[in-house]
Parts: sequence; C-alpha cells; structure tokens
Amino acid sequence: MPLPTAKFLALACAVAGLTACSEAPPCPGLPDTIPSDWGVIPAGLDTEAWDAEITARMREGCIPALSVSVVDVDGEIMSAAWGYANLEDALPVTVQTPFMLASISKAVDALAILAARDDGLLELDDPISDLVGLSVGNARIDIGDQPPIRLHHLATHSSGIQDNWDVLDATYQPGDPLEPLGQFLDDYLVPGGRHFSRRKNFYPWPAGREWFYSNVGAALAAYAVEVQAGVPYQQYCEDRLFEPLGLNHTGWFLADFPDPEAIARPHSITWEGWNVREHYGFSTWPDGQLRTTASELGRLMRLGMGDGEIDGVRVLEPGARQVLTTPPVASLNDWYIRQYIEAQYFFWFGMTLGDRWIVGHDGDDDGVSTEMFFDTKTGVGVVLLANIGDGENDGRVREQTMAIQEQLYALGEAQ
Repeated sequence: MPLPTAKFLALACAVAGLTACSEAPPCPGLPDTIPSDWGVIPAGLDTEAWDAEITARMREGCIPALSVSVVDVDGEIMSAAWGYANLEDALPVTVQTPFMLASISKAVDALAILAARDDGLLELDDPISDLVGLSVGNARIDIGDQPPIRLHHLATHSSGIQDNWDVLDATYQPGDPLEPLGQFLDDYLVPGGRHFSRRKNFYPWPAGREWFYSNVGAALAAYAVEVQAGVPYQQYCEDRLFEPLGLNHTGWFLADFPDPEAIARPHSITWEGWNVREHYGFSTWPDGQLRTTASELGRLMRLGMGDGEIDGVRVLEPGARQVLTTPPVASLNDWYIRQYIEAQYFFWFGMTLGDRWIVGHDGDDDGVSTEMFFDTKTGVGVVLLANIGDGENDGRVREQTMAIQEQLYALGEAQ
C-alpha cells in the first residue's frame, strides 16, 4: 500500500501554498564501507566502476540498500545488490535478499487476475458484486444512476472507491495482518460495516469516469480471485505464478519465509537519525505487501513482457501483454493521473523516462521504494528495489533511483 509519492506530496504542498511539508530530516549518513554482491555479470563489465558509481548515488540519496535486475524476454542480463538489509545489525544485502514491493504488488495482482481469466473463473469486465458475493456499489451516489463497478474499473483506479486513510493507516501493524481480507472489505464497503463511510470511502462519481488511485480497489480485485478460485489468494498466486516460475524467495506474508529477518528491513529517517522499522503488514495486503528479490520480480515482469511465456514455459494464455499495455476503460477522465504517469493500463501503467516509453509499476511505502518497468521499444526491463521510502524523504531517493534506472537501461541495451 503506497503512501503519497514525493511528486504527489509536492503537488499537494504547492496547491495548499505550504513550504513546511517539503522539509525532511537530513541524511544521518551511511557506513564508511558499502558492501556489494554480484549475481549475473555481463561479459566485460567493470564491477568496481559500477560499485563506485552506485554507492555514490546511494550516499546522495541516503539509500541503505539497493538491489537491481536487468532483463529481456530471453533472460536476466545483470543482477547486483549494494548496502545493508539492516543498518542496525550491519547485515549486508545480497542478490537473494527479498524486499517489500509496496504497490508493484498490484502488477502481480494483474498477472493473477489474468491467470484466473485463463482458468475460466472470471472475465475482466465482470461486475465485482457478482464475483465477491458482496453488494458493492458507490454508496455516495444514487444507486439507480450508477453503472456497476466492474473488475477492470478496479484495475484502472476508476471504480470510485476511495482510500480512507483514517481507516487504512490504523491497520498497519508489526508482522502479518490478522484481519481476513474479505472481512475487512465487507466492513469497508457495505453499509453497516465498522469501517463504512459514505463520504470518506467513496468519491462522488460513478465507476469508469474518473481516475483516482485506490488501494482498497486493488485489494477488492485480488479478493475476487480468491472467492472465484475457492482458495486463499496467496495460495492461488503460489500455484499459478510463483511455483511455475520457480520463485523460491517470494511471498505475501512473513510466514511464507523461513527467516523473516533475512528480508530487507524498511528504513526511515527521523530528526534523531535512522529508524530501522519492524516488518509490517496491513489489512489490504494484496495492494502492496508482496516481498521478493529483484531477480524473481524480474521473472514476473518477463512473464508480462513475454506475453505469458517465459523460458519456453507458457503460464498465461497469449494476449496477456496486450492487456497489460492497453487502456481497458475508454474515455477515462485522467486529469489527475497525468500529474504523475501518462497512461493507465490493467494495473500496469506507462510513463516517460528520459526518451524512453516504459511500462510497469512502481511502489512507495514507509521504508520502501521500488521500480519495475520495461522499455517497449528496446525490450529491456529494469527492476530496482530500495529499503527506504521516497515520499518520506523529500524526493531525493527517486532522483537517484531514476538516474540509476537510466544507466541500467543503457547497460541492457548494450548487451
């Protein structure tokens, strides 16, 4: 689940005429030595030069750990990691270190929904009420005047379901969430529920008209897969995606990992110095709680890049890439989206990086900043995972990670 990104925060501050909200604590500094771990090394690559360049950018952006993977449809081109999974314990990061993904989890939700469609469990334009067994409508407008909320509305953030942060913030807790996903959604969306609010949980417009980011909507889309499959969502993802792709360091819950302390800990900066956070979870977990390594996330991205096929194994039916790179909702009013990205697809989205058109997703949460995109022209994909948030750090993380991404695209294109 993302907190507002630095770009959104800057926009909000500008609109409000505020300057204090752009202030952030100074960087407490990184250790004198920043370790590196290399996985896949392209022939002739000067790893020492890369170590010097990346660690300099980490110091500039105040980034404790960074893990990257460069891929194309044929395989992994490069993988490496720098820094510390846990500054408090001086635990070095490796290429096998899982990171929390934040909203990149939604890109994986898209793959799971496509798998469910392939399995005959649902269609992308099904009314969500028919899929989840709840009467889900926009309680803020007259029921008789609104079209049904459909699955593709959830995947394009055009459902009219609003994130009520008074509720969502309160669900963050150390460890895995305890509240069942279906129970939370029932309480949030259905009149009479303990989290229900007409004004705070819904926007005053019908589904399919306006773009406005919705974490609750993403969680609801994942819940549709769970209900229709008749198994927990995390199990469906394991059976249909993670196991076929050979992902052994990927899971939705801390309980999925033999040693949760090997996962990169989220870090934040306070006026007193570094805060190494406990691993945490939240009730809408499918919107941002997936943890994996950069290399394994690269395999998930390759599944989308390769139209449902990876290394000769077909996991999704042909047509998957078209869904992930085509707007499924026509005439969507996207005035708000264009403050940040340029095209909304099925959870995946398109944007410009330098002179590249890239498609994928990013993520930002407390102590988490992540990127997963591929260049549609060159076919090179880049994954970048960091254990510090950008929205809480005045944009300096994103400034450095965007520059690193451009370097990684260039590296991939040169191979």
